[in-house]
Amino acid sequence: RKYQTKGTVTRHFLEPSIRAPKRFLSTIPAGVDDAESWAECLLKIAKVGDVCTVVGNAPSDSLARDLWGMHGKPNETCAVAELEIELLTGRTHQIRGQLAAMNFPLVGDVQYGGAVPSSSTLWQKNYGNNQNPDREIQSYIDSEKLALQCCSLEFLDPKYSEDEPETNAKRSNKWNSFRLDNVFWTSFLQNYHDESAKLSSSEITSMLDEGMTFRDSSHEILPLSVGTEFNVELPPRVLLSHGTNKYVIVKAWRSDRETMVGLDSDVDDPNVLWFVRSASPSECGGPYHANVAEGILRELAALGFITKVTGGGRVDYCVSKEISHAHVFGFSYGFGKGNHELV
Repeated sequence: RKYQTKGTVTRHFLEPSIRAPKRFLSTIPAGVDDAESWAECLLKIAKVGDVCTVVGNAPSDSLARDLWGMHGKPNETCAVAELEIELLTGRTHQIRGQLAAMNFPLVGDVQYGGAVPSSSTLWQKNYGNNQNPDREIQSYIDSEKLALQCCSLEFLDPKYSEDEPETNAKRSNKWNSFRLDNVFWTSFLQNYHDESAKLSSSEITSMLDEGMTFRDSSHEILPLSVGTEFNVELPPRVLLSHGTNKYVIVKAWRSDRETMVGLDSDVDDPNVLWFVRSASPSECGGPYHANVAEGILRELAALGFITKVTGGGRVDYCVSKEISHAHVFGFSYGFGKGNHELV
């Protein structure tokens, strides 16, 4: 909420390009030949609404389905908030691009990371049949319902001459102001607040609540077993994508604990958590182990954990009627070899 509190103007520069998505950066890269062509983009976050979680309990799961459908929510998304933006410049994709550059993409914005694209493995598995007559409709419902709406319009009322009322208009001091009462997601947020108010404290913090488990037909979810210190709903300990993909193993601990020493020295410590993720490039947004790690690191940071990627490699994962296996091998150039036995 710091932008709202301080009334800060957010500034980025738009790379000159006709392609989308657009590239918004906080500074113009050094050494570019056309630095004067980078357009300055200014906006002010005028209002920030309540933060609404989209994982963790039944109202959160319901809100996620309302906003993204069954398969449109990005895995790393933990919560949403309604913002009111005042544009100080008018650039193509400005609101979408500037918020995405701050790691807050708009709900439903496929191009800037706010929804699962229809080219992803998960989406293709569920709706990838080109002969499916509902393909285009389902794509819109699950991935492309952009939560962006003009909410306010103001202009001066023209003043006309009595002699020439239609041709001699002058500016008056009377303002016409119009404001939108609600948008398509207003009822979703209201339902979330109504249902959340009915939850007991144990339902909000319980790690065993059925509604708190992220379900994804392309991943295997292993049981969660942690120390009693962790009284918040945590992401699944293991999420594996089918096929042979890069994996990372992540160590997490509370920020109020002393700094951990060593990569694997805390394997049996109940106050240290280990998370494993594997994903294809189309799922995680890139070909590197760092792309695989990005989502879980962001989720854990939002929950107040200190994290460290202790290694990586590859995992060949398959679950079917004929055969089921998970073979761990290889290493990561960036993070080193993961503890395959622990994984």
